[in-house]
Amino acid sequence: MDEINVILAKYPGLGHVQLCECNSIHLSIGPVTVTLSPEAFVETAILIRNAMEQLREIVGARESGENPLRPGENHHNQFIH
Repeated sequence: MDEINVILAKYPGLGHVQLCECNSIHLSIGPVTVTLSPEAFVETAILIRNAMEQLREIVGARESGENPLRPGENHHNQFIH
């Protein structure tokens, strides 16, 4: 079997994504590396994309002077911090 060790993406100063010979994806951000199966990596990418879309809506609403999470409205996003 050919050895696989490929950097799939790199963002200087932030981190990189690597496919390695163990058929895992290593997602490295700063000093933290998360090792995922390819399937879990795809699901993680979808999760992050969905979060980015929600963040875009929230920031856009706030810039327009709106409250993006008005009490009493049904929102699937929650502030949990």
